[in-house]
Amino acid sequence: MDAATGAAPDELLAIARHLVRLRNFRTASDLVSGLDSDELDLVDQCFVGTTLLSAQSGIASDELLAAQLRGIGQRALRPAEASRLGEWIHLSGLELSDKLGALEALPVQRTDPRAFGSVTRDLRFRAFRLRTAALEDVDVLDFFEGGERDPDQWKDNLRYVGDLVTHGHERRARALLERQLAQHGLRDRGVVEAVLRFDSGSLLDDPATIPNDHHTAPGVLALAHDLRAVSSAHAALFAACLAATAARYPSMDVYTRDSLFRVLTVKDLLPELDALAPDLRGVPDTMLGACCGRGLIAMEQGAHRDAAELLRSVLVEDPTYTAAATGLRFVYARLDDDRSVIDLRNEIGYGSASAGRPGIRSGDRDQATTLLLTGQYLRSWSVRRAAPQWRILARDLGTRFLNYQELPDDPGSSLFLIMDDGVGDEIRGAQYLAELAARYSVTATCDPRLRPLLERSFPTIEFVDVARRLRGVLNPVYDGRYSDAILASHVPVQCDPHIEAADHVTFGQNLTFNRFAGVLPRSDEGAYLVPDPDRAVPRSSDSLKVGLVWKSHFASASRRMMYLGVDRFAPLLDVEGVEFWSVQHATDPEEAAYCAEHGIRQIEDVDLFDDLEGLAGHLASMDLVIGISTVPMELAAAVGTPAWLLGFSPENYYYRTAGGATSVDQLSRNSTIIAPRWIDFSDPYERCVDLVMADCRARLVLRARAHRSV
Repeated sequence: MDAATGAAPDELLAIARHLVRLRNFRTASDLVSGLDSDELDLVDQCFVGTTLLSAQSGIASDELLAAQLRGIGQRALRPAEASRLGEWIHLSGLELSDKLGALEALPVQRTDPRAFGSVTRDLRFRAFRLRTAALEDVDVLDFFEGGERDPDQWKDNLRYVGDLVTHGHERRARALLERQLAQHGLRDRGVVEAVLRFDSGSLLDDPATIPNDHHTAPGVLALAHDLRAVSSAHAALFAACLAATAARYPSMDVYTRDSLFRVLTVKDLLPELDALAPDLRGVPDTMLGACCGRGLIAMEQGAHRDAAELLRSVLVEDPTYTAAATGLRFVYARLDDDRSVIDLRNEIGYGSASAGRPGIRSGDRDQATTLLLTGQYLRSWSVRRAAPQWRILARDLGTRFLNYQELPDDPGSSLFLIMDDGVGDEIRGAQYLAELAARYSVTATCDPRLRPLLERSFPTIEFVDVARRLRGVLNPVYDGRYSDAILASHVPVQCDPHIEAADHVTFGQNLTFNRFAGVLPRSDEGAYLVPDPDRAVPRSSDSLKVGLVWKSHFASASRRMMYLGVDRFAPLLDVEGVEFWSVQHATDPEEAAYCAEHGIRQIEDVDLFDDLEGLAGHLASMDLVIGISTVPMELAAAVGTPAWLLGFSPENYYYRTAGGATSVDQLSRNSTIIAPRWIDFSDPYERCVDLVMADCRARLVLRARAHRSV
């Protein structure tokens, strides 16, 4: 801002453009807000308008846009002008019908046929995006083809690939990609990224054929990260991208560095970021990627206030930076000043995602998780009804679909239940199935790994296999019945006859809503899943048999703050009369070695990730399971084994205890939250874990003593 003092308008615009390239929208908005728009040409006016609504000045931007649109039909626009004006209209706060009408009415010069065609396709794509965001039932082909005989010839049509796939036009997407590969080959980075993104890179036989020049591109690094588990060749591509990026970093310009840092934060590659930028000395404060990365590293190190300051400064400048918002949610929960992300969103909004309007967006993850921390369960679940996948079903099914609504008093009617979210959520939601089966004729989707357990436990319910989406599968091919990828993954084609026949349709999280609304009864104890008696596991001793679980299959910077290392159980391992077992899936060699060295027995005959029937048999043989919230913990509670959930993080503690009001788990049965009532989450992670483990040890000593006396 100091460099802008006394600067001429063209100099101010140059500084603002630099800041916008670095996504410093708030500061850029402050710079351009005082410019006289009448003195600017149309392209510069469009830049000013989009900058204002990318921060918190959307109303001022819309007023400028309205003035611009009033006389727009009286002159033909150069393609560059029409393109920039189309972007402004798209992002603005105008009503949908006004946006669509304005885009359609833009008069574009035809003197350059190629440029005219490019901007026409751009405006058409923006209209498609607006209609799909409004959940209109449109076919992407109408926009992709746009009356053209050969839409595959245009490289800019690669932006349709993801939508073509989710709308059921996978062959058209493949044909477009093959055409572009034939025209440009792998020398074109845009084509390379589109090919990698399509169906987990299935079009590219050998990732090693990607030119080395592309390895340092942040976008290629991001895709290589997402595909690294596909094959050893993809893992090698990811390693090559990391090495090339590190080698080229010193010669990168500020824009490429910032893009790189943003990728490293979003993909949770914080050690790699730390190696490139071990501190912020010499790093411009406009480089938000570096600031966000250092904030997330500070968060992991327990420097919560430093992390909050960095992450807040990033989000104020770029309200669309989700990695900063996610980190800030976790950090604010560990401070004692009653500040939340909701408060910040009410000040800054979501930038262009909220048309420059401050205020919390109903149903946003920031709102739902913050409400959970304070024990406002019913409100936290009810605000989620704004999720696109449920709004689409409400649009298509009308009153038959229950979107975080009370279940009907309609005995004997048919109910189709979509089990959404992860397998742990599905296991937890199954506690309500017996009550549902008593009220309705129920058909429910389920993860195939759970179906034998569920059919044995609820013989009157019909279950339909629907595998959960797996992380690491990039843009899978769907059948096009639903344009929303999340909904398409929840409701594949085999569900259609059941949905058509059902009197009512709802989903698993709505059962939790109905529990807190008082419609479904809640039991704190009691098994509800019945393991296979033929796979019952005999006891090997009279000792108290205790299972340990310390992490989920999926880890990230924020999630690691809710997980443990297996070595954190050390204070428990010498308790007399206890036989410890690992029930942790996906253990690495170091964890397995620790277990072997410290007497934690390991289950050898069961795949703990895929064989949930076998895991259930082992869990049912145990007296207690201790650890964090993940599938083995939820499954243990479901088969009736007491579960001790370690409340060393605000998420583990407040989410489950109605904001600290009780130690009885409010989401899972047979589960107790273990933590001293005086725990202070502003303390470092290590201090919180030590306190909880000391409390857990004291309880375990008493439990083992009571077991020996029986």
